[in-house]
Amino acid sequence: MSDDKGSLEMVEDDIKLIRTMKEALDIPEKIADKPEEVMPDIRILVARDRMKATLQVITPKGFRPMAADEVVSKIKEAGIVYGIDNTAIETAISEAGNAVVCASGLWPIDGDNAYIIFRIDLGSKGRPAELDGGRVDFKNLNMYTTVYKDELLAEKIPATQGTPGIDIAGNQVGAKTGKDVALPMGKNVYSVDSLKIHALQAGRMIIINGKINIVPVIEVKRDVDFSTGNIEFAGNVVVQGSVQAGFTVKAEGNVEIAGNVSGGIVEGKNIIVRLGIQGMNRGYIKASENVVARYIENATVYAGNDIVVSDVILHSKINAVKRVIIEERRGLIVGGRISAGEEIRAKTVGTASATNTCIEVGVNPQLREEYQDLRKQVRKLETTLDRAKKALTVLKAADRDSLSAEKREVLLKLTKTQFHLIGQIKIMSNRIVEIELALEAMRCGRIKVSDTVYPGVKVVVGTLVKPLRDIVKSSCFYTEEGEFIIGSLK
Repeated sequence: MSDDKGSLEMVEDDIKLIRTMKEALDIPEKIADKPEEVMPDIRILVARDRMKATLQVITPKGFRPMAADEVVSKIKEAGIVYGIDNTAIETAISEAGNAVVCASGLWPIDGDNAYIIFRIDLGSKGRPAELDGGRVDFKNLNMYTTVYKDELLAEKIPATQGTPGIDIAGNQVGAKTGKDVALPMGKNVYSVDSLKIHALQAGRMIIINGKINIVPVIEVKRDVDFSTGNIEFAGNVVVQGSVQAGFTVKAEGNVEIAGNVSGGIVEGKNIIVRLGIQGMNRGYIKASENVVARYIENATVYAGNDIVVSDVILHSKINAVKRVIIEERRGLIVGGRISAGEEIRAKTVGTASATNTCIEVGVNPQLREEYQDLRKQVRKLETTLDRAKKALTVLKAADRDSLSAEKREVLLKLTKTQFHLIGQIKIMSNRIVEIELALEAMRCGRIKVSDTVYPGVKVVVGTLVKPLRDIVKSSCFYTEEGEFIIGSLK
């Protein structure tokens, strides 16, 4: 027993001696095995579309802190190379356990769809025009959208391609191109560059099944009155009813009226009134070509060519550049003033009670006024041209190299002015010749009455006037060598 105790003491002494010697020599002493380091759990989740990745740092007990660049390396090892958010990574490390978006892709921007812009205001349709003071003009209801030949109606703004994006793996993400839209092409329109729609002709613009159409005719299935308002149109107008007092129909094409014109205003190319024109001493009819009606009473009517009436003209002011013809039915002219450039033909003129009536041919005040105005304008232009030519002669006579910049500019302007004046004079001179020929034809104007001309009728041919005091039967009135002739109709 004593031997064992002595041996244990010797071992303890040896351990103390070894420990003392290591301490003296600064040799570390292993007390226990070093524990292994615990790494944080790095969890990276990539979205299916690869446009986003989330990061979660799980820190178990006894973990070793990680640096941000170590986490970034882990992220890159997962194939993420674009849109890495370093600030979010720092947050994930400091707020262990919280999931943060550590990388985001650049989303593509899809292209815009094509769309149509209307260049004609359709919003004012059916809206009465406003007068001063906020009052509303119920005679101008804007019931129709009128357009003119070659006018721009609508325009397509093309679709765009879009801008591509990038996913977090660095791959390009395609953008969708905007959807195209077809030009809404209907009838009587044409396109320019497949982008713009223009009117092929003047007319009424209407939208049918989403397409733009130009209808060359407006058909009014009732009277022109407060229910329709005034009509102003670039094409033809057909009125199934009448034109009531105070209302207007103006067209660049033909106007056809099934009923009457009762104190209204009608303007157009050719005007046909199936019944008659009752002017009521307030409206007027004006055609650039012809007027056709059953009767005309207390009205003012003008035609660029002929006025043809099938029954009577009563107490009206009639002016036709070419002819006034009233030979059917009664073929009667009573009262007022009837003027024609070339010819008047009727059955009966005046009444037995000597109603004052004037019929005249070989006269066209508008044409004569235009002729006189043109001659005045030509004289002025010729004077201006003469001055320009004299100034040019002086400048051209000088040495061009010695001319100042200002005088050279004057020389250029005068040259341009000269050619412009010559062109204007030529156009006007041609028109003067046309009018002279027309006036010459009018000097041969004739009035033909197949039945009776009553006293009280004043007959004018050119500059010669003949008041009738006796009944004249079946006669022709004209001039010959400056003499007024009443000849046989035959």
